[in-house]
Formats: sequence, C-alpha cells, structure tokens
Amino acid sequence: MVFKHAFPRDIRLLALLAIIALATASGAYAEGQDDLVQYIDLKPSFVLNYDGPSSKLKFAKIDVSVRVNTRTAASAVEHHMPALRNLLVLMFSRQTEKVMGSNDGREQLRAEALQALQDFLQEESGGKMVEDLLFTNFVVQR
Repeated sequence: MVFKHAFPRDIRLLALLAIIALATASGAYAEGQDDLVQYIDLKPSFVLNYDGPSSKLKFAKIDVSVRVNTRTAASAVEHHMPALRNLLVLMFSRQTEKVMGSNDGREQLRAEALQALQDFLQEESGGKMVEDLLFTNFVVQR
C-alpha cells in the first residue's frame, strides 16, 4: 500500500522538477536567444584541381566547416552559401603545391580563407559572422 501512494508522489515531484527545469531553460533562452555555437559544413566537399596548368594535374578534396556564434550568423552563412563556396573554390584552385602539401601552408590557407569569408560577410551582412574555419578533411593528389 505504501508503494501505491509513494509512486504518484514521486511522479508529481519529477513533473515539478521538469517544469522548473523547463522554466529555467526557457528564461535563459529568452535572455540570450541569439547566442549559439554552431558548426556549419560547407557541403559537398570541395573537389578541384590546383597549381595552374602543368603537365600533370593535381587534385584536392577539402571538407570545410565554419563556426558561428549567433543564429543571425548561421542564417547569413546559409543564405550566402553559393557565394562562399565560389570564393573558396577560386582561392583553393589558385594555390601552389608548396602550400597544399605542407602543414604550414595549409594553416596559412585556412587563415586566409577565414579572413576572406569574414570580409565577404562583413560587406554583405554587416558583421564578421564567421568566427573560425576548420578543414575537416584535406587530401591532395600530386
């Protein structure tokens, strides 16, 4: 008999705790509703040739993700995705074998790509928007 009465009381307690947790979470959301850390994959993979015309074609397959911190920034990245991808394709295809084949060169390329995206989004959307750019896959064939 004790269990029949304790069980509903436990459920009421859990329900009350759930309501408090939801109220607290929604209050925090209302205060900072534009705060967000999100990674956006620039899909599909960038597959391109690089290092200009030569006797042997050189290919790269690069996966890129960008980090944004607001819903506004995420929306701007999604909205401008074709232009951002175009900018990166042109940048990646201009690179030399030295840049594409070394860790230091890739890091420099990453920093330049981040700056290019930030500059573009600053001009188009009025803000930095992209906080970081990550290469999640980087394969070259020489």
